[in-house]
Amino acid sequence: MKKINFNKLFDDIKINQDTLIKLALETGLINRKRLISAYDLLYSLCSESTNGTVSYNDIAAHIESENEVSVSRQAIWKKVNEPCYDFFERVLELVILSKMDKTQVDAIRKLCQFKRILVQDSTIIKLPVKLFKYFSGVANQNTKTCNARIQGVYDIVNECFISFSIDPYSKNDLEAAPDLDLKQGDLTLRDRGYLLYDEIPRHIDTGADCIYRYKNGMKLLDPLTEQPIDILEKLKKQTFIDMEVKLNNKDKTLLRITASPVDEKIANARRMKAKQEKKLRLLRNIYSYYLGQSSLLQYPEKKQNIKHY
Repeated sequence: MKKINFNKLFDDIKINQDTLIKLALETGLINRKRLISAYDLLYSLCSESTNGTVSYNDIAAHIESENEVSVSRQAIWKKVNEPCYDFFERVLELVILSKMDKTQVDAIRKLCQFKRILVQDSTIIKLPVKLFKYFSGVANQNTKTCNARIQGVYDIVNECFISFSIDPYSKNDLEAAPDLDLKQGDLTLRDRGYLLYDEIPRHIDTGADCIYRYKNGMKLLDPLTEQPIDILEKLKKQTFIDMEVKLNNKDKTLLRITASPVDEKIANARRMKAKQEKKLRLLRNIYSYYLGQSSLLQYPEKKQNIKHY
């Protein structure tokens, strides 16, 4: 039944087995007909991934049970290589493209002045604790959690990935921001997590443009007086904002800021999320405090660190 649903999922987004075979040949995943097909490898790896940690044994057993053919874990190991990585990346490109309005993408390509429109974002995945040494995560006296951060950069105009990486959890979006290779004529779309003061001048120097979401607490200056601007106060007096401001950096970089109201449904969802995050921060602080007190009781020599809790 799972395979039927998997087939339907790919049929709905117009990706059939012929397309997958073509991608497998183009990427070098397969050169001729084998016991392990590109589709079976894709399905088994995706299916086993939903169950947690995946091993070559698990994938081999899954393919064998689905197709009634004998497959060894060594055969799977040989398949999981650079061409396999390229194949999965190409499949992901097609999935992303299927979620986009093709007519809008064509219109953007014809009308826009940008050679590339780069969308960058990241997500966090949980890994086995034994990989903590390589990917880190969150740890305290009682538990350890190993996480990895996946960074992706997708070019809307050319419908392809520019980069895709799996990094240690400690390498956050701020650290990843300068790694993006910019070219003249680019437009980058990134969340506030990537917003560094140095990134905006870097775009300007390269001949590229960028759009970020506003980061709360960011200091913006009046372009004439260079006095701080209170964005919140301005929004209380006027519904829309579209103005030039200066960045509070060494060069006082000139940029444009825009703001407009969202509908009430989105506003309520954001208020609810903000309240939940506030409660979560409070709970974490309480937990950290009591964890610190417990540590002090067990280790009196740590008394000098009480101010940190």
